Amino acid sequence: MDEVFKIQDYDPQLGIATTVHRVEGKAVIQKTYDAEPFIEAAKSMRHATSGERWGELRHVGFIPPAELGKMMRQDGGLDRKRLTAWLKANPALVTFDRLLK
Repeated sequence: MDEVFKIQDYDPQLGIATTVHRVEGKAVIQKTYDAEPFIEAAKSMRHATSGERWGELRHVGFIPPAELGKMMRQDGGLDRKRLTAWLKANPALVTFDRLLK
């Protein structure tokens, strides 16, 4: 039987909670974040930009720092195609509707 083992930490700057606990004798690191502030901000921006056309330096969405960190740990890179695919898979975080078309 596993001993009770749990360590928690919270980074207020990034909004990421880290929990280290034991599962089947192995230490597991779990990172979570509250996406609600990002979703609400994206919804407000999407409403404000409704009907607008593409232009230079268009803000198209939010990718939470925890997700960016996960991508960087996978292969150390971020490219436009990958970020666009992530936003299309998470439309609640898109701030400009035309990205989804």
